[in-house]
Formats: sequence, structure tokens, C-alpha cells
Amino acid sequence: MATGSRPPGRPRGASRDPEARRAALLAAAEEAIRQHGPGVSMEQIAERAQVSKATLYDNFDGKAGLTELLLERYGSRLLATIGAGLDQPLTAEQVVRGGIATFVRFIETDPEIYRFVVRHADGDALLEEIAAPVAALVRSVLEGQGDDASGADGLAHATLGAIFTATDWWSRRRTPRRSVFVDQLAAFVWAGFVGSGIRPSDEPVDLAAVARA
Repeated sequence: MATGSRPPGRPRGASRDPEARRAALLAAAEEAIRQHGPGVSMEQIAERAQVSKATLYDNFDGKAGLTELLLERYGSRLLATIGAGLDQPLTAEQVVRGGIATFVRFIETDPEIYRFVVRHADGDALLEEIAAPVAALVRSVLEGQGDDASGADGLAHATLGAIFTATDWWSRRRTPRRSVFVDQLAAFVWAGFVGSGIRPSDEPVDLAAVARA
């Protein structure tokens, strides 16, 4: 075998270490998704990784397992970025606007990965996890006002539906410019919160429940 050649079926960057091999396969899968979009097939991923489709299934348990790994990787990064901004006093409106701005910037950097995860993830489980901190924020504010907070979960899901749909649409067109889109989407979402009973206030909101979620 010529120097520097790679054995057939061995993905780039892989080694005999199972974790390194899995990481190399995941990197190849990400490249295939970026190239082919959220409808990428396992055959296309296998071709990119230079392995058999059976090898992919052994490592990822199909698209479901691959989606779970991508959600864990990118979701952790997103939540860490958002969580980093919760260490200072913020009003409820600032939390909403900051969270939306962070989300849009995050999706802008890798829209095809985002679409793949949304298309192939368990929709109910995905929404439940992401809705938890939003519901915690709504519940904290409403309870702080002395109002009924029983509708917090429903309001969180409605809010995420609007954010997901609008951001997916914007990421395909990139117009208007991001700062304008974020301002418009944040204004829309905040108006919905106000219309649902959250009273605007200059007082910082209790973020302990949000941070835990």
C-alpha cells in the first residue's frame, strides 16, 4: 500500500479507538448534511465517511441515533451560550430578546444541521426539552405578579412554534438582515407574552428557575 493511503472503508481521521472512529463518522455525517441538506440519505453519509452503511448503523443506530448525537452536541452548545447570559440581572423582555438573538445567530452558522435535527428528532420530546426554560420564565413572571401560571407550558410551546418557523424561513432567505429580523421576531414574541398577561416591568426577573431548566 502506498504511503499515506487509507484502508478501504476507513473514515478520515479515524483510528482503532472506537471513540475516535465514532467522532470521525459523526464529523463526516455533518459534512454530508451540509452538502445534501436535511434529506440526506444514510447512503450519502456512508459515501462521505467512506464506510459501509452497515458501519453507520452499528455506530449510530440509523438516523434516530445520529439525530440524538447531533442534538446533544449542538443543543448543549446553544444552551451553554444562552445560560452564560443568565448570570446578570435581566428583565423578562431582555431575557426574551437575548434568547431569540442567540438562537438566530446559532442557527445562522449551521442551518442544514438545524433542519436535519428538527426533521428527524422526536418532535414531542424535542419541544418538551426546549420549552422547559421558556415555561419556567413565564411561570416565574406570572407567579411573581400574583397571577395564574397554569398556562405557562402551552404559551411556551406556542412561542417556540413561532420562533422555529420564522427562523427556518429566514435562514433560507437571509432577508431582512439578521438584526432587523431578530428585532421583529422579538417584538412579535414579546407582544404575545404581554397579550397573554405578562406585565412589562423594569424589575429583574428571578432567573433561578430558568437556569435550572
